Amino acid sequence: MFTIIDMINHYLGYINVNLKLKNRIYIIIGFIGNFYMLYLSYRFFENGRWVRGLGFIAVFLIFLYFLIMNAYYYFTTKPAPFDISPKIEKLLGGKPREAAENENLRQRLNRSERGRQTIVPSTGIFEKNTILPATIQSNQREMANINQLAEQMIQNNFAMADYEGLTDDEILTHLQSTEATSFYAIGEGIPFPYFELREENGEANIYAGMNQMNLVQIGRVASVGLSNYFEAKKQYQLYLAQVVLIGGQRKFAGRSSLMTEDTPYRAKIQMAYQKREDTAQPTRRRSY
Repeated sequence: MFTIIDMINHYLGYINVNLKLKNRIYIIIGFIGNFYMLYLSYRFFENGRWVRGLGFIAVFLIFLYFLIMNAYYYFTTKPAPFDISPKIEKLLGGKPREAAENENLRQRLNRSERGRQTIVPSTGIFEKNTILPATIQSNQREMANINQLAEQMIQNNFAMADYEGLTDDEILTHLQSTEATSFYAIGEGIPFPYFELREENGEANIYAGMNQMNLVQIGRVASVGLSNYFEAKKQYQLYLAQVVLIGGQRKFAGRSSLMTEDTPYRAKIQMAYQKREDTAQPTRRRSY
């Protein structure tokens, strides 16, 4: 019997389903296995082995209690009666349930506040129809500068690497309901506190930092639209509209649960443009 239960548990690991649904399945399997233990205790009593039978009965009652507690948690929204898990958690050094709920509420409020905040780039705001797709190219030294800036932004609470306060269940639900393959701790991206573009030695270099006094080079403009920077500049006046920090730690759906992976931080850019006006005026011929 236990071999069959173990086999079911093993094969469930290959199915990528919602964690709450999977826990419900585990509870049902647990009830089946627990009542099989009750059957074994009955057989021990039948054979006159009272000590082993009583031992199995004690284990059955303990498992039954925790199975019922889990059934309340995963199948209903009602609090479980006679729940001693907060005392066990406190005994093991964990946070009391009330403190954990307050912490969860605080994170959700912070997430809501972050959703209402508007981060204005240091270069101002541009209309969407004036933005051109652009790419940035960074070498190894510049990638190191980006990762160092990311750590500074997180330490100064300019970037929140907390997966927007979402739980693993919420992240998994989000991934399953969208076409996204992963969810990053900093979200879709955080603008650098300060950035600027400098034309140096025939390259359009990008600098970023926590402020204008402490700038480091993070890359150069590789392309603007379908052209390189200087070719595009012959037709348009170009402005660095946005430089965003992306990447870092991410979570993605594995076979049975979420997997966590550390990836390098990178930069993403947007360029704004304005068509150049022909300032050359036609020469008017005088007539005599």
